[in-house]
Amino acid sequence: MKRMIFAATILVFVLAAAGCIAMTGNPVPVASPPPSAPKGTPVSFGGSAIAIGFKADEISTSSPEAKALFIKGLTALSQYAQYNESLAYFDQAIAIDRTFSEAWVAKGVALHNLKRYADAEGCYDRALAINPQDAGTWHLRGMAFRDEGWPEEAAECDRKAAELDPRYAAG
Repeated sequence: MKRMIFAATILVFVLAAAGCIAMTGNPVPVASPPPSAPKGTPVSFGGSAIAIGFKADEISTSSPEAKALFIKGLTALSQYAQYNESLAYFDQAIAIDRTFSEAWVAKGVALHNLKRYADAEGCYDRALAINPQDAGTWHLRGMAFRDEGWPEEAAECDRKAAELDPRYAAG
């Protein structure tokens, strides 16, 4: 129990320090902190934990209902790490607006955090079919491939993200 509380505290600190809890523009990936606990007891995180946010005026849907569901899903996903619960909100938003690319991306992030990488990649693919110039989505797709163990596919996504936005170039 103490390990879970410590891990949750670390995750909240990392998300707050990275600015992922506040509403930001593009999806912002956050890697899990190094596994450690008091007195050197290891904690296994495995894979990447991702949180995202969007500026309210950059949400692409014209449906107020879909937007409200999306924001509820983002809150469950990024502020409370309620990944399964957030999926229901994203699915409802997508049912209202099938071209709501941000909802597809957010659903992919929730699935990624549940370690359902192939499903996450499918959501990123849907978002990229709507908006193929979104460097953040290409980057997230690469993270899913990397965590799934597909480094060549991840590198191709990273290359595409960097081509679209130099901030995603490896440093």
